[in-house]
Amino acid sequence: MIEQITGAFEPLGSRWMEALHANPRGLFVPDQAWVQPEYDHGYLLDRTTDAAAWEKAVNSDIPIITQIDDGATPVAQGGGLYTSSCSMPSIVAAQLKLLGLYEDDDVLEVGTGTGWTAALIDSYVGGGRVTSIEVDIDVYRRAQANLARAGRDVRLIHGDGTVGHPDGRPYDAVHVTVGAAEASPAWVEQTRPGGTIVFPWMPAWRPGAFVALRALGDGTAAGRIGTGCSFMMLRGQRPSELRGLGEDVRERVARIDPRRLAGEWAAGIFVSAMLPGVVCTIGTGGSFVLWAHTDTSAACVGWSKTAGDWLVEYSGDRDLYTEAEEAFLRWLSWGSPAAERFGYTCTPAGDVVWVDHPARIVSL
Repeated sequence: MIEQITGAFEPLGSRWMEALHANPRGLFVPDQAWVQPEYDHGYLLDRTTDAAAWEKAVNSDIPIITQIDDGATPVAQGGGLYTSSCSMPSIVAAQLKLLGLYEDDDVLEVGTGTGWTAALIDSYVGGGRVTSIEVDIDVYRRAQANLARAGRDVRLIHGDGTVGHPDGRPYDAVHVTVGAAEASPAWVEQTRPGGTIVFPWMPAWRPGAFVALRALGDGTAAGRIGTGCSFMMLRGQRPSELRGLGEDVRERVARIDPRRLAGEWAAGIFVSAMLPGVVCTIGTGGSFVLWAHTDTSAACVGWSKTAGDWLVEYSGDRDLYTEAEEAFLRWLSWGSPAAERFGYTCTPAGDVVWVDHPARIVSL
């Protein structure tokens, strides 16, 4: 079991392995937590009633849910919106690798959670150089207790991580452990030129990816879009609830099979850049259905036996699926660039996605 965790960290080198062994994951997981396998029913971990199952989960490469509905729902009930967790170790290792840390680096972490990643970084860079921000007061207090129990010297702040912590700047690296629809300019402003900002980019259209930016010293940062990931969102950037169709429903036959449009990972990056703020949800309850919505418009695409084709129903001031089809066709016209060719630039005026070079911006 433990090899599932250590195996993820071994490629990072001996210093990270030492940090891992100095901060056992079990020190940061509460006695009661929830596990939700990707293709199975969730179940409760309870150390007091089944210590072996708890130990097995803690030492496995799985995420462990530690808060639901911002604390409004007891974790023992499961269900609801997962709002804090001890992340999957292999995902933690992948993000730490992107940070490219050196000994004695000053690090800002956004989203303390259980405190495990803050402890790992603290061990790696040297005590007293990590500032970690947590927005939820209950999560903050538990992390504080966890870090004290582990003997870590982390500066823990209760506050909004999107504004960073100016008092501690400049930082050599910013480690964001929650999903963001866009990078915060404050992270860039507080990073030393040449420093690294790594965050899970979670656009509204499809599941996200790690983005590793380098601060350029002029208030901007640029870098590449990396491997796919899925994270809980920053509280101020959570997507709106699914908006149903309004009374002004129109219908048409889809030009593009929605399975193809939604199934191409690289196309999803391109469409996300062209349709900022458009939320995409996939339903597979017996048949494939694609929903897209904003605050003012909605579209639903599903198979129609009557029409013998994919039928689009849409309402509001925008035909969202037509926009998605046009974005997908634009991606094809650019030569269907693969995911590794995409980059990202954060500026005070807004963030942009590009292909191959920062000058080749993906836009309407």
